[in-house]
Amino acid sequence: MGRYRARVSAGLVSSIALALVSTSAFAQTKVVRFLHNETDPPSIEFYNKAIKDFEAANPDIKIEMEAVSTDGRLQKVLASINTKTMPEVFKLLPEERFEFARKGYLVAVDDVINEIGAAEYVPGSLVPVEGKTYDIPYTLGNYGVLWQRDDLLKAKGVETPKNWDELKAAAKTLTDGDNFGFIFPAGKNRMASIYLSAMIWNAGGTYFDKDLNVTFDNPGTVKALTFLKEMAAYSPSGIGSYSYGDMINVYLTGKIGLDIYAPRLAANAAANTPDIFKNTSAKPMPMGPSGVAVKFVNANSFALASPAVGSKNIDAARKFLKFIVTGERLEQFSLTAYPHLIPPLKSVQEKVIKEGAAQVLNGREDIGRLSFDTSNALDFESEAGAVFKDGKVIRSGVVNPYIGSIVARGIPAEVVQRVVLQGEDPAKAAAWGQERMKRIVDDLKK
Repeated sequence: MGRYRARVSAGLVSSIALALVSTSAFAQTKVVRFLHNETDPPSIEFYNKAIKDFEAANPDIKIEMEAVSTDGRLQKVLASINTKTMPEVFKLLPEERFEFARKGYLVAVDDVINEIGAAEYVPGSLVPVEGKTYDIPYTLGNYGVLWQRDDLLKAKGVETPKNWDELKAAAKTLTDGDNFGFIFPAGKNRMASIYLSAMIWNAGGTYFDKDLNVTFDNPGTVKALTFLKEMAAYSPSGIGSYSYGDMINVYLTGKIGLDIYAPRLAANAAANTPDIFKNTSAKPMPMGPSGVAVKFVNANSFALASPAVGSKNIDAARKFLKFIVTGERLEQFSLTAYPHLIPPLKSVQEKVIKEGAAQVLNGREDIGRLSFDTSNALDFESEAGAVFKDGKVIRSGVVNPYIGSIVARGIPAEVVQRVVLQGEDPAKAAAWGQERMKRIVDDLKK
């Protein structure tokens, strides 16, 4: 009996010791929550593998990933800020950057950028706020490629349009029966705001001047709205609800001749409609009345939430952030939806262009090179006071802290709807937008 009790006691002591070790190890594990909106299956597969690799190299860190839709991301972020439960690493939109940084929601990441090499980044992709950088880009989005159906254009004797007049004439000729010459988003969503913005810049206007006065009610805005109103006649009737996905899915029905959109269209066409892809070419965006073809290009970035909004394991999160936006991971992610996901590191771009063309686009390297051309571009935060001269965009260098609130409220998209869907005079709609935007800015300045 004594030996039995001794064995039991020894076993019990061992079990308790093991439990204490396990509990201690668990207590030392740092959890990093990771929120993003890259929900395509290849992207999810990439992140799952990358997280597994990171955790294997860092057994004291556990990554909890949550992938949500673009609209779901905004709702999740706002709710988490209010309840102080923000994920440590999260997708940040450019128009959120200034407000979130000023309110103390973010942790500066200049140390990580310096380790990577600031000079490695494509010009304009790093945007400081009052001398500090709060987000690291993992891809650039280029909404300024003209996609055309070569077979439809050839059948109608239409050449690739190089300016707005030629674009309108081509769209009219290509609109025939169930086929439409053009497509654009007119839903009350961020994509419609992106599209209108590019049209305004192409027509020589901006939302703000360099002194951050609202200048939305300008001739360029009126020209852009007038152009979209005219182009609606050559577009499907459903554009009033169109957003990101519709710009691709409707094109892939085979009934659209011309489509100015992001390179994800080529990736989806190559994967799902090879016959349409075979007859699709990527061309430069047609030039507007400003004399410049201005693209909307924005950086998609990850940021570190601060303890003020509930973030906890900042050091572990910083380590994961650097891992996910550099080197082999950046290359692999960029190839999950090539040529849509443009790597912001110059050293990675050439390799991705060549590998992507071989793996995804049947060797069509020209599509990747045009898609990766992010010159002559603006985004919401950088457009204030921009000028258009000698075929180029000249930025003022002013970072706009106000436009994020305007876009978040859907005002540019609503201006589009007032003109395109409700038939309002473009000048009247521009004046309405000006008044609404000025009211928001005046409130923010108080």
